[in-house]
Amino acid sequence: DLGATLVEGPPVAPNKTIASLVEGASAADVASVIMTHELNCADEVCAAIERKAGIVSEGARTLIADLWESQSTAARELPGATETVLAIKRRGVKIGILSDIWKPYYQSVKSAVPRVIEVADAEVLSFQTGVRKPCRENFLLILDKLGVAPEEAVMVGDTYTHDILPAMEMGMRTVWVLSRPEREAESVISVLNNPSLAPTFTVAQISDVGGLPLWPTPYSHIATTANRRNNL
Repeated sequence: DLGATLVEGPPVAPNKTIASLVEGASAADVASVIMTHELNCADEVCAAIERKAGIVSEGARTLIADLWESQSTAARELPGATETVLAIKRRGVKIGILSDIWKPYYQSVKSAVPRVIEVADAEVLSFQTGVRKPCRENFLLILDKLGVAPEEAVMVGDTYTHDILPAMEMGMRTVWVLSRPEREAESVISVLNNPSLAPTFTVAQISDVGGLPLWPTPYSHIATTANRRNNL
């Protein structure tokens, strides 16, 4: 995952901001538009929202254009994010990016964590696929692109209902990054009281992920290759 896992951004999600500007539009309506379509400018956002929810006023158009611009530079790397990903990558682990995101914020993410984007072996982004988590489709797509089975994969994310639970239901191991515990309070209580499945690990921040006993030890993949050659 990206948002609130590797990067942080504005406290109010863009769909909620836009919904507050357009009469009759809900945050869910807006999310279903901006997160699942490859819109290339604020004008395209306004046109798509009008098709879904109704008229966008001139004042709202100006503010949506401002939001587009601000989102394109809003992402900030969370402490240790890049180094954690690179450390796991150095252990021979494939890196996949699976995110519900709209286009301007993804441009911002690429500037905030360029090395993460560079070393990723695959990416599945909702605005390109037209599907959002917790739908299984994007999970299956990223597994296919990486060439791994669910039981070989580890899902790292900050949202229990959209990242962790669907991954566990598919047989993946999971790391729940509680970077925003106040937003996950209901899920935390449910897990603690046992109605909900517990993740494999729960950590407070992304920098804790690299030290978990989930990853191959350094050079173990090299040793395994050598052993296979010796047994031929």
